[in-house]
Amino acid sequence: MSKFKQLAGKLTTYHHFLVFLIMLTILKIANVFIVDGIDDGLHFALLGVGLIVISSVLHLVFSAAFDKSKKYINSMISTFLIILMLSHADPEPVRGILVILLLYVSKFFVKYKGMNIFNPVVFTIGIITLLSFVVPFLNVPPMDFTGIDIRFPIAGKEIPISILPILLALIFNVARVRKHPLAISFIATSLLVGVTLDAYESFSYLIIILFIGAAVIVEPKTSPIGTNAQIIYGIIMAFLIAGLECLEIPNAIVIALLAGNFAIFYRKLKT
Repeated sequence: MSKFKQLAGKLTTYHHFLVFLIMLTILKIANVFIVDGIDDGLHFALLGVGLIVISSVLHLVFSAAFDKSKKYINSMISTFLIILMLSHADPEPVRGILVILLLYVSKFFVKYKGMNIFNPVVFTIGIITLLSFVVPFLNVPPMDFTGIDIRFPIAGKEIPISILPILLALIFNVARVRKHPLAISFIATSLLVGVTLDAYESFSYLIIILFIGAAVIVEPKTSPIGTNAQIIYGIIMAFLIAGLECLEIPNAIVIALLAGNFAIFYRKLKT
Protein backbone atom coordinates (compact mmCIF):
# COMPACT_ATOMS: atom_id res chain seq x y z
CA MET A 1 0.00 0.00 0.00
CA SER A 2 2.87 2.38 0.81
CA LYS A 3 4.42 1.78 -2.63
CA PHE A 4 1.07 2.51 -4.23
CA LYS A 5 0.83 5.78 -2.29
CA GLN A 6 4.37 6.71 -3.33
CA LEU A 7 3.55 6.02 -6.96
CA ALA A 8 0.29 7.99 -6.72
CA GLY A 9 2.17 10.89 -5.15
CA LYS A 10 4.53 11.04 -8.13
CA LEU A 11 1.72 11.28 -10.65
CA THR A 12 1.16 14.79 -11.98
CA THR A 13 -2.01 16.41 -13.26
CA TYR A 14 -0.89 15.44 -16.77
CA HIS A 15 -0.68 11.76 -15.80
CA HIS A 16 -4.21 11.87 -14.36
CA PHE A 17 -5.46 13.67 -17.45
CA LEU A 18 -3.86 11.12 -19.78
CA VAL A 19 -5.51 8.27 -17.85
CA PHE A 20 -8.84 10.09 -18.23
CA LEU A 21 -8.37 10.35 -22.01
CA ILE A 22 -7.29 6.71 -22.31
CA MET A 23 -10.46 5.65 -20.46
CA LEU A 24 -12.63 7.66 -22.85
CA THR A 25 -10.75 6.25 -25.86
CA ILE A 26 -11.29 2.67 -24.69
CA LEU A 27 -15.00 3.43 -24.23
CA LYS A 28 -15.12 4.96 -27.71
CA ILE A 29 -13.48 1.88 -29.25
CA ALA A 30 -15.96 -0.38 -27.45
CA ASN A 31 -18.82 1.81 -28.65
CA VAL A 32 -17.66 1.59 -32.28
CA PHE A 33 -17.47 -2.23 -32.02
CA ILE A 34 -21.01 -2.38 -30.58
CA VAL A 35 -22.67 0.21 -32.82
CA ASP A 36 -20.80 -0.11 -36.12
CA GLY A 37 -19.57 -3.71 -36.01
CA ILE A 38 -16.30 -5.60 -35.80
CA ASP A 39 -14.78 -4.27 -39.04
CA ASP A 40 -15.27 -0.61 -38.10
CA GLY A 41 -14.15 -1.32 -34.56
CA LEU A 42 -10.91 -2.91 -35.74
CA HIS A 43 -10.41 -0.05 -38.23
CA PHE A 44 -10.75 2.56 -35.47
CA ALA A 45 -8.52 0.62 -33.05
CA LEU A 46 -5.79 0.28 -35.69
CA LEU A 47 -6.20 3.93 -36.67
CA GLY A 48 -5.75 4.98 -33.05
CA VAL A 49 -2.65 2.80 -32.65
CA GLY A 50 -1.26 4.17 -35.93
CA LEU A 51 -1.73 7.79 -34.84
CA ILE A 52 -0.09 7.07 -31.49
CA VAL A 53 2.92 5.44 -33.20
CA ILE A 54 3.29 8.26 -35.74
CA SER A 55 2.94 10.86 -32.99
CA SER A 56 5.56 9.09 -30.86
CA VAL A 57 8.04 9.05 -33.75
CA LEU A 58 7.40 12.72 -34.51
CA HIS A 59 7.88 13.62 -30.86
CA LEU A 60 11.27 11.90 -30.81
CA VAL A 61 12.35 13.60 -34.04
CA PHE A 62 11.10 17.10 -33.17
CA SER A 63 12.35 17.01 -29.58
CA ALA A 64 15.80 15.75 -30.62
CA ALA A 65 16.10 18.36 -33.37
CA PHE A 66 14.48 21.41 -31.77
CA ASP A 67 13.62 21.23 -28.08
CA LYS A 68 14.52 18.36 -25.76
CA SER A 69 12.51 19.87 -22.89
CA LYS A 70 9.21 18.97 -24.54
CA LYS A 71 7.54 16.16 -22.59
CA TYR A 72 6.27 13.02 -24.28
CA ILE A 73 3.22 12.86 -22.02
CA ASN A 74 1.97 16.22 -23.35
CA SER A 75 2.27 14.94 -26.90
CA MET A 76 0.25 11.85 -25.98
CA ILE A 77 -2.46 13.99 -24.37
CA SER A 78 -2.80 15.97 -27.60
CA THR A 79 -2.87 12.78 -29.67
CA PHE A 80 -5.63 11.20 -27.60
CA LEU A 81 -7.66 14.42 -27.78
CA ILE A 82 -7.44 14.28 -31.58
CA ILE A 83 -8.54 10.63 -31.54
CA LEU A 84 -11.54 11.58 -29.41
CA MET A 85 -12.52 14.75 -31.28
CA LEU A 86 -12.18 13.66 -34.93
CA SER A 87 -14.31 11.08 -36.70
CA HIS A 88 -12.98 7.53 -36.75
CA ALA A 89 -14.69 7.13 -40.15
CA ASP A 90 -12.63 9.82 -41.93
CA PRO A 91 -11.79 8.26 -45.34
CA GLU A 92 -8.74 10.47 -45.98
CA PRO A 93 -5.56 9.19 -44.25
CA VAL A 94 -3.56 12.08 -45.73
CA ARG A 95 -5.59 14.51 -43.67
CA GLY A 96 -4.90 12.43 -40.56
CA ILE A 97 -1.16 12.68 -41.18
CA LEU A 98 -1.50 16.44 -41.83
CA VAL A 99 -3.31 16.79 -38.50
CA ILE A 100 -0.46 15.12 -36.61
CA LEU A 101 2.21 17.13 -38.48
CA LEU A 102 0.48 20.42 -37.69
CA LEU A 103 0.16 19.34 -34.08
CA TYR A 104 3.95 19.29 -33.79
CA VAL A 105 4.39 22.48 -35.79
CA SER A 106 2.16 24.16 -33.21
CA LYS A 107 3.94 22.59 -30.23
CA PHE A 108 7.44 23.50 -31.36
CA PHE A 109 7.14 26.61 -33.52
CA VAL A 110 3.87 28.52 -33.00
CA LYS A 111 4.98 30.51 -29.99
CA TYR A 112 6.29 33.96 -29.12
CA LYS A 113 9.17 34.45 -26.69
CA GLY A 114 8.55 31.00 -25.29
CA MET A 115 4.80 31.58 -24.94
CA ASN A 116 2.39 29.14 -26.54
CA ILE A 117 -0.09 31.05 -28.69
CA PHE A 118 -2.60 28.27 -29.28
CA ASN A 119 -3.67 25.02 -27.74
CA PRO A 120 -1.96 22.61 -30.22
CA VAL A 121 -5.11 20.54 -30.77
CA VAL A 122 -7.24 23.65 -31.34
CA PHE A 123 -4.61 25.08 -33.69
CA THR A 124 -4.35 21.86 -35.69
CA ILE A 125 -8.06 21.27 -36.27
CA GLY A 126 -8.83 25.00 -36.55
CA ILE A 127 -6.16 25.81 -39.14
CA ILE A 128 -7.07 22.83 -41.34
CA THR A 129 -10.72 23.88 -41.10
CA LEU A 130 -9.89 27.45 -42.16
CA LEU A 131 -7.66 26.19 -44.98
CA SER A 132 -10.51 23.99 -46.23
CA PHE A 133 -12.54 27.15 -46.90
CA VAL A 134 -10.03 28.29 -49.53
CA VAL A 135 -8.25 25.11 -50.67
CA PRO A 136 -10.64 23.15 -52.94
CA PHE A 137 -9.15 19.68 -52.46
CA LEU A 138 -8.86 19.95 -48.66
CA ASN A 139 -12.12 19.02 -46.97
CA VAL A 140 -13.16 20.10 -43.49
CA PRO A 141 -11.73 17.74 -40.85
CA PRO A 142 -14.78 15.88 -39.54
CA MET A 143 -15.17 16.58 -35.84
CA ASP A 144 -17.31 13.95 -34.20
CA PHE A 145 -18.24 13.85 -30.52
CA THR A 146 -20.46 10.79 -30.81
CA GLY A 147 -17.54 8.79 -29.47
CA ILE A 148 -17.64 10.87 -26.30
CA ASP A 149 -21.43 10.52 -25.99
CA ILE A 150 -21.02 6.81 -25.30
CA ARG A 151 -24.10 4.93 -24.10
CA PHE A 152 -24.32 1.25 -23.28
CA PRO A 153 -27.52 -0.76 -22.75
CA ILE A 154 -27.74 -1.70 -19.07
CA ALA A 155 -30.96 -3.12 -17.60
CA GLY A 156 -32.90 -1.98 -20.64
CA LYS A 157 -31.68 1.62 -20.46
CA GLU A 158 -29.03 3.52 -22.41
CA ILE A 159 -26.52 4.54 -19.73
CA PRO A 160 -23.93 7.24 -20.64
CA ILE A 161 -20.91 5.60 -18.99
CA SER A 162 -18.52 8.29 -20.30
CA ILE A 163 -20.07 10.94 -18.08
CA LEU A 164 -18.41 9.39 -15.01
CA PRO A 165 -14.75 9.90 -16.06
CA ILE A 166 -15.68 13.31 -17.49
CA LEU A 167 -17.18 14.41 -14.16
CA LEU A 168 -14.18 13.04 -12.24
CA ALA A 169 -11.84 15.00 -14.51
CA LEU A 170 -13.98 18.10 -14.08
CA ILE A 171 -13.88 17.79 -10.30
CA PHE A 172 -10.27 16.76 -9.70
CA ASN A 173 -8.10 17.52 -12.76
CA VAL A 174 -9.58 20.97 -13.34
CA ALA A 175 -9.06 21.76 -9.65
CA ARG A 176 -5.37 20.86 -9.89
CA VAL A 177 -4.83 23.41 -12.67
CA ARG A 178 -7.04 25.95 -10.83
CA LYS A 179 -9.47 26.43 -13.71
CA HIS A 180 -12.81 25.77 -12.04
CA PRO A 181 -14.08 29.36 -12.55
CA LEU A 182 -13.43 29.00 -16.29
CA ALA A 183 -14.89 25.50 -16.62
CA ILE A 184 -18.02 26.26 -14.58
CA SER A 185 -18.76 29.61 -16.24
CA PHE A 186 -18.32 28.05 -19.69
CA ILE A 187 -20.44 24.99 -18.93
CA ALA A 188 -23.23 26.91 -17.18
CA THR A 189 -23.47 29.56 -19.92
CA SER A 190 -23.32 26.97 -22.70
CA LEU A 191 -26.10 24.92 -21.17
CA LEU A 192 -28.24 28.04 -20.64
CA VAL A 193 -27.71 29.11 -24.26
CA GLY A 194 -28.35 25.57 -25.52
CA VAL A 195 -31.64 25.32 -23.64
CA THR A 196 -32.68 28.79 -24.81
CA LEU A 197 -31.97 28.02 -28.47
CA ASP A 198 -33.40 24.51 -28.17
CA ALA A 199 -30.97 23.54 -30.90
CA TYR A 200 -29.48 20.36 -29.47
CA GLU A 201 -30.53 16.95 -28.20
CA SER A 202 -30.21 17.77 -24.53
CA PHE A 203 -28.10 14.96 -23.09
CA SER A 204 -25.68 14.72 -26.03
CA TYR A 205 -25.16 18.46 -25.81
CA LEU A 206 -24.54 18.18 -22.06
CA ILE A 207 -21.82 15.56 -22.51
CA ILE A 208 -20.06 17.53 -25.28
CA ILE A 209 -20.07 20.72 -23.21
CA LEU A 210 -18.82 18.90 -20.11
CA PHE A 211 -15.99 17.36 -22.15
CA ILE A 212 -14.92 20.72 -23.63
CA GLY A 213 -15.11 22.31 -20.18
CA ALA A 214 -13.13 19.53 -18.51
CA ALA A 215 -10.58 18.76 -21.22
CA VAL A 216 -10.07 21.49 -23.82
CA ILE A 217 -10.90 25.05 -22.77
CA VAL A 218 -9.00 24.74 -19.46
CA GLU A 219 -5.62 24.07 -21.10
CA PRO A 220 -3.33 25.96 -18.67
CA LYS A 221 -0.97 27.71 -21.12
CA THR A 222 -3.66 29.21 -23.38
CA SER A 223 -6.37 30.21 -20.89
CA PRO A 224 -6.57 33.11 -18.41
CA ILE A 225 -5.26 32.85 -14.84
CA GLY A 226 -7.28 35.20 -12.63
CA THR A 227 -10.72 34.20 -11.36
CA ASN A 228 -12.59 37.15 -12.90
CA ALA A 229 -10.74 36.76 -16.22
CA GLN A 230 -11.61 33.05 -16.29
CA ILE A 231 -15.31 33.70 -15.66
CA ILE A 232 -15.50 36.38 -18.36
CA TYR A 233 -13.58 34.22 -20.82
CA GLY A 234 -15.82 31.21 -20.16
CA ILE A 235 -18.99 33.23 -20.75
CA ILE A 236 -17.67 34.88 -23.92
CA MET A 237 -16.50 31.57 -25.37
CA ALA A 238 -19.89 29.95 -24.71
CA PHE A 239 -21.69 32.73 -26.60
CA LEU A 240 -19.11 32.76 -29.40
CA ILE A 241 -19.41 29.00 -29.97
CA ALA A 242 -23.21 29.24 -29.94
CA GLY A 243 -23.11 32.17 -32.39
CA LEU A 244 -20.84 30.32 -34.82
CA GLU A 245 -23.04 27.23 -34.54
CA CYS A 246 -26.10 29.33 -35.42
CA LEU A 247 -24.23 30.67 -38.46
CA GLU A 248 -23.47 27.04 -39.40
CA ILE A 249 -19.71 27.59 -39.38
CA PRO A 250 -17.98 24.20 -39.68
CA ASN A 251 -16.21 23.03 -36.52
CA ALA A 252 -17.54 26.06 -34.66
CA ILE A 253 -16.09 24.90 -31.32
CA VAL A 254 -12.46 24.88 -32.45
CA ILE A 255 -12.82 28.04 -34.57
CA ALA A 256 -14.15 29.87 -31.50
CA LEU A 257 -11.39 28.45 -29.29
CA LEU A 258 -8.77 29.40 -31.89
CA ALA A 259 -9.99 33.01 -31.72
CA GLY A 260 -10.12 32.82 -27.92
CA ASN A 261 -6.54 31.52 -27.70
CA PHE A 262 -5.30 34.39 -29.84
CA ALA A 263 -7.23 36.91 -27.73
CA ILE A 264 -5.58 35.58 -24.54
CA PHE A 265 -2.15 35.71 -26.18
CA TYR A 266 -2.74 39.30 -27.36
CA ARG A 267 -3.86 40.27 -23.85
CA LYS A 268 -0.65 38.80 -22.39
CA LEU A 269 1.42 40.87 -24.83
CA LYS A 270 -0.28 44.04 -23.63
CA THR A 271 0.27 43.34 -19.93
